[in-house]
Amino acid sequence: MITGVILAGGLNRRMGGRLKALLLVQGQPLLLRQLEEMSSICKQVIVVTNEPEVLRPYLTSVSNIDVQCINDQYVQKGPLSGIHAASQLASEQHMWIVGCDMPFISAEAAKAMAILCQEANLDAVIPVLDGRAHPLHGVYSKLVGSEAEVLLKQEQYRLMGLLDHMDWKPVENDFFEWKNIPTHFATNVNTPEEYERMSANLP
Repeated sequence: MITGVILAGGLNRRMGGRLKALLLVQGQPLLLRQLEEMSSICKQVIVVTNEPEVLRPYLTSVSNIDVQCINDQYVQKGPLSGIHAASQLASEQHMWIVGCDMPFISAEAAKAMAILCQEANLDAVIPVLDGRAHPLHGVYSKLVGSEAEVLLKQEQYRLMGLLDHMDWKPVENDFFEWKNIPTHFATNVNTPEEYERMSANLP
């Protein structure tokens, strides 16, 4: 299948220091919400965090998957370091990589992208919704970890910079509409205001 990866290594500065992974969404920590969604297509999920002692107690709640909690090897260097760390441990050839601040991730979207990635022998498939790329809900070959490390050693930390060194395919709104997959899966919450706004619009 595919290895799920949740990047939770940020400093949460824009959230005022609150751990975004533990924000409540419909009464449930965001991290658990993500794990449950990933469990439908992933047997292995890797949570990359620099605060494993805080998150680890939440990781046993989903019983039908192997959840592993690891640290970045290149500490505080952004999503690129998380992708590199996860690629070292991933048991599957492809990784579905999301940020810990995304409450509506979609296993259906990830599965469709993974099939495309595998069939076309690509390094990655990335959603491009309304003209904007969302590398953090993308599907990547675990082999991209070596390219990520090259960039990290060169002190080039931009995630979009990694795409410049990969054979990747964008999938736009019409791809998901054709498959009847809602595109709000790329929504993320970076600030208290965004969190409050998202919470107010939930049923």
